[in-house]
Formats: sequence, C-alpha cells, structure tokens
Amino acid sequence: MRCLLLGVIWLMCFPFSPSEGHAAQHGVVILQYHHVGDDTPRVTSVTADELEAHFQFLADNGFKVVSLAEAKQLLASSEPVPDKLVAITFDDGWRNVYDNGRDIFKDFGFPFTIFVNPKLMEETPRLYMDWEQLAELENYGATIANHSNSHAHMTWREHGETKQEWLERQKFDILNAQQRLDKALTGEQPRQFAYPYGEYNAQLSELLAEHDFIAFGQHSGPWGPDTPLTEIPRFPASAQYADLATLVTKLLSLPLPATTTAPVGMVIAHESETVEVEIEVRNTGDFSITGLNCFYQGDRLTPEWRKLDATDDGEHWQVNLELQQPPIGRSRVNCTVPSQSAKGRFYWYSVPLVRPNEQGRWPD
Repeated sequence: MRCLLLGVIWLMCFPFSPSEGHAAQHGVVILQYHHVGDDTPRVTSVTADELEAHFQFLADNGFKVVSLAEAKQLLASSEPVPDKLVAITFDDGWRNVYDNGRDIFKDFGFPFTIFVNPKLMEETPRLYMDWEQLAELENYGATIANHSNSHAHMTWREHGETKQEWLERQKFDILNAQQRLDKALTGEQPRQFAYPYGEYNAQLSELLAEHDFIAFGQHSGPWGPDTPLTEIPRFPASAQYADLATLVTKLLSLPLPATTTAPVGMVIAHESETVEVEIEVRNTGDFSITGLNCFYQGDRLTPEWRKLDATDDGEHWQVNLELQQPPIGRSRVNCTVPSQSAKGRFYWYSVPLVRPNEQGRWPD
C-alpha cells in the first residue's frame, strides 16, 4: 500500500499535460515477468499480491494495456502514438503463472503475452503450463508466443560448428517451436519471439526479420517508432523492480529516438578491456542532448557528442561512450534525459552487452 500511495503522489505531482513547446514523443512500455509466487527465486519472481497491485495501479491511473500486436500497429501508424500505453509479458510459461495469476487475469481482463518453450513443456510438465491451461488463459486475454524450443543460449555455437550450421540450427529451432504453437493452439499464432536470456546478435535479428517475427530482449526502455522490430526492449517488473515507487518512473518513461551503431550486436569479444558504444540520437526538440545521462555498472559515464545534421524530423547527434572493464556475462548501458514538455518524465534508452569467457560462454 505504501508503494501504491507513493506512485499516486508522483502522478499527482507530475501531471501528464505537456507545457508549451515540442510535445513529448510517446511509446509503449512493456513489463516483463517470469514467476508469480513467493516460493520461487526472488530475482525472477513477483508475488500474486504484487502483480495484482501493478494491475490495479494501471487500471486506476489511466493507463491503457494493449496487446503486442496492437502496440505494433499503433507505433506503425502515421498518427501520433497515444500516451500511457503498456503491454504485459510473461517469459517461460511457468505453471505458477496459471496457479497464482489466473484469477487476477480474469478479474482485470488485460491483454498479455506468455512466451513459452514447447520442448521444455514436454520434458518437464510439472514445472510448466500445459497446452490446455494456456488455451484457458487465452480466454482471459493471453496470447501465446515463441520463446524458442528449449531456452538455450542462442548465440552459442557447438564445438566444431560453422557459422552457417549454427544459423541453420537456430532457424530450425525457431520455426519448429512456432509449428508446435500453431498445432497445439487454435490456428496460426502471432510471430512474436522473446530471446532466451535476452541474448541476440545481428544474425539472429536478421533471421527473425526474414521470417516476419518481431522480437523482444531484456534491456530497458519503452518501445518507440525508432525501435528495431527485432530488438524491442522491456522493463523487468519482478524482485526489487516490483516496487511501484520506482516502477512508476518506468511506466511514465518515453522512448528516446535512438539507434545503436556500434557495437554491432550485443556480443562483444572476450579480449575487450574497453568497449566503444556509439548511439545516434534524433532530437525532436523535447530534450537537451547535453542533458543525457548514461550509466554502466553503477558508474556515471561522460558522453561525447557531436551534431551530425538537422532535418525536418529533428537534429541528429552522435553520442559516444567508452566502457571500462566489461564483466564476463550480460550487462547494459542505460541512458536517460528529461522531457522538457512533460515534467518529471524521462526519455530512456538501453544498450545490451554480453562478454564471453575464454571458452565463449557465460553464466545464465
């Protein structure tokens, strides 16, 4: 209750009506959940009470919950994107999502997406929902989507495997999982894919695009019109991120019009002692590029920027960041800048990275 009250106070203090000048550019905030329960790893869990509080907060404060398909349609439209759009996703299809979340889904009627691994469902049925339970949740707003067959690290190559053999293996895995979804559920399912562990590279992104998928990672930020459709970010809403006092800032975030031009893909070389990150930002006039704050591994970075050009859609800037001592495993750069028209709200952008060990591997 304390968190809910703090969130409401924030909303009261920072109204949504823009001030004079350039209006804020809106997008879709996607919340990512895994387990629903109090007896599962806290790092990937939200309790049923927390999930209900999140849903109640959205219902009470004028947010519109949309499906991923509707979000894609709204972002592709020539019309301005409406404000306060939220999408809800659950990764892995854990059985506790059905056991502890079903009544909440029924009560609120929000659309949501469950990304599942068909092979894991068959191999360990006691841990995961079955097709009948997933079909039941479709009646309460669920879309069932592709999370690969077995939740492996998709960028890893097997011993002696060529790049082409690796890519063919990933293609088979993705399309076979989609076929299982289509067969087990009613009709052809949407081509929506969540990368296991949020890990991808340029080849996987291209493969999914070639087969008409949109794909979702685990880096932070809202989904905006400039977001590549196979690199869509989501905000985690479990563990410490379940606190509404801080989650509300993310619910109110705005998509920074930006693309990462370097490095290409999130997997960097093991030998990397430093990493140069290059981001191209389009300033629509609602923020100051010099107000951009970027953080990595708890440290505040000092960006270097230069103006590229100015076009009808705004000024284009190149922002350069130098990262020191990237750790083995996954990490990310988070950049934010305050909106000038929507007081108390921030544009948000994230760059995901992963550095392998000498064997080309890293922890889950």
